[in-house]
Amino acid sequence: MSGIYHDYAPFYDGSGQMRFAILVAHYLGDVLARHPAPGRRALDLACGTGTLALMLADEGWDVLGVDGSQAMLALARAKAAALETAGRASFALGDMRSFALGPQAAPGLRPSSYHLATCTYDSLNYLLREEELAACFANVAHALAPGGLFFADMNTRHFLEHDWDPVIVDESEGFVQISQSDFDPASACSTMVVTGFAGDDVRGYQRFEETHVERAYPPETVARLLEQAGLAVEAAYDCFTHQPPYEASQRIAWIARKP
Repeated sequence: MSGIYHDYAPFYDGSGQMRFAILVAHYLGDVLARHPAPGRRALDLACGTGTLALMLADEGWDVLGVDGSQAMLALARAKAAALETAGRASFALGDMRSFALGPQAAPGLRPSSYHLATCTYDSLNYLLREEELAACFANVAHALAPGGLFFADMNTRHFLEHDWDPVIVDESEGFVQISQSDFDPASACSTMVVTGFAGDDVRGYQRFEETHVERAYPPETVARLLEQAGLAVEAAYDCFTHQPPYEASQRIAWIARKP
């Protein structure tokens, strides 16, 4: 995961990526109506530029956003400084595999005190080994208060293998992004090379390139690792619905609770 979301960070929101966080925020409201959280303190893991964290803060939540990219966190803090929200949002550097446990715990994190933890936009798929996913879930369990809820989404193998277009070109004023993806059936990993060009013919162009690798996990593996971490699975939904996943589901929303 190192080296990604650095050069891309200044263009992340403008390239349309923040739209997913807005969709998730509305869906999360529906999920919480079915699976209530016991309080209003939230942890947003892999928070990126802070869109979801700030939308939760605007609804009165006190939110800590944690991310592994300093560049993304700088944008999140700048957005927070420009907004007035009913709740509070703060941001800290942290790794998904060690943000709550051990010497690399995220600054300001309070163990066993969060009523809601979120990890969205297939961030969990970036954990390429089962041991890493298990470590992330253990950290989530350590951070949640008793009765606290974990909400996360993950891309499915069907999506990575069949539905993710091999080449995607996104163009907007002053910015072009080319995404090239390749799926390896043996490892269940999709490798996407993102190349961006920002600027114009007068000022010239800035080019960046990042490689993003995501792994698809069988749903039964995810459920087992959540349970082993001490998180009781309450539901797995075909994401953005309240229906169970099916063979062609592109994304699964996981809802689990710390007893």
